[in-house]
Amino acid sequence: MFQSTINIASVFKPVMLQLRFVGAYSLLGLVGWSLIRFLIDLVATVKKMHQIPCTRCRFFTGDYRLKCTVNPHVANTEAAIGCSDCQKI
Repeated sequence: MFQSTINIASVFKPVMLQLRFVGAYSLLGLVGWSLIRFLIDLVATVKKMHQIPCTRCRFFTGDYRLKCTVNPHVANTEAAIGCSDCQKI
């Protein structure tokens, strides 16, 4: 009886070692995938923010209390990307 449990343990030992490697590499893969997705989303957000024309507009004041004299509620937001009142300096 004791001999049969030793054989079972010796059979499962290499399998458990392989499962640990698979688990560790899976975890590293998920972390890497999350990091790559974060960087892709970051680049997309930065590209969209660089389309906002407010800082190059004549009506932009640069003051935090009143950013734009024409459309203060839209200034420096994504809604200002197609601003019809934007006049280049």
